[in-house]
Amino acid sequence: MENSTILKIVAIFIVVFMALSMIAAGLLYVENPSSSNPQSGSTDTLPEPTASTFTYNVSFDANALKALDSIKIAPYTASADKAAIDSAILKIEGVSRVSSQFKKPALDSNVWYYIADISLKKNADSADIAQKIFDYNLFDQSKRFEFFAAKYMTISAPASTMIHNTDLNIDRNYSFDSTTLSALANLSTTPGDNLIISGTIQLQGKTVLSLSLAEERNLTKEKLFDSNSIIIDANSLVTDSNNTISDLNN
Repeated sequence: MENSTILKIVAIFIVVFMALSMIAAGLLYVENPSSSNPQSGSTDTLPEPTASTFTYNVSFDANALKALDSIKIAPYTASADKAAIDSAILKIEGVSRVSSQFKKPALDSNVWYYIADISLKKNADSADIAQKIFDYNLFDQSKRFEFFAAKYMTISAPASTMIHNTDLNIDRNYSFDSTTLSALANLSTTPGDNLIISGTIQLQGKTVLSLSLAEERNLTKEKLFDSNSIIIDANSLVTDSNNTISDLNN
C-alpha cells in the first residue's frame, strides 16, 4: 500500500476519533449537574437529588420575643361562600390582608374549617380582632369552643436540640441556622414569656423543606395551649382547592 494512501486512512481515523471525542464530551457536559452555567447562581443551598427526606418531631424551651402583625384562625362554618367571609373580615378595622382556604375534617362532614392567615395593621389588637371575627354569624356558634386562634411571634432558637423521627425511631442532634424562629403562640402570650415549643421539621439532607412550630405550654403563665392538629398537621384534612388571598389594596 502506498504511503500516501496510508496517510489518508490515518487522517480519516484521526478526524473521526476527534469528532466522536467531541460528541462524548458534549454528552458528559449535559449530564453532569456540576457543569451548569456559573452565572446561573450557586446550587450549594439545594439538597442533593439523592438525599432522603425525613420528618422529625421537635420540642424545646424558648423565650417569646416579639409579636408579629399576623394571626391564624380556624373556626367552623357551614357557608360555602368563602369570598363573602374574606370580604367580611377585611372590613374589620385593623385587618389588611386575608389568605384563606377551606378544609373538611372528613369527607362526609357538612361543615368546613375556615383556615386563614390574617395580616394586621401595625399596633392592631390581635385578640380583639379574633373576637370580632368569631362573632360573625357566618361561623357555627354552637361549635364556638372548638374555634382556634393564635398569633405569630418570633421566639429564641436553642443552640441545639434533639429531634425525633417516629417512623425510624431515631434521634438526631440538630442546630437551627438562625437564632430566632417564627411560631404560633397563644393570643395572651407576651414578649419575655418562657415557652415550651413543639412542632415538626422536614429535612432533605441538611436542607429544611418545612418547619412548623407552635407554643405547647406557657411556663410563665402556667398555661397549656392546645395548638390543635388542624394547624400543625393539616395534611390529614380534606382540602378545597379554592384558596384565596385578599387585601385592602385589591
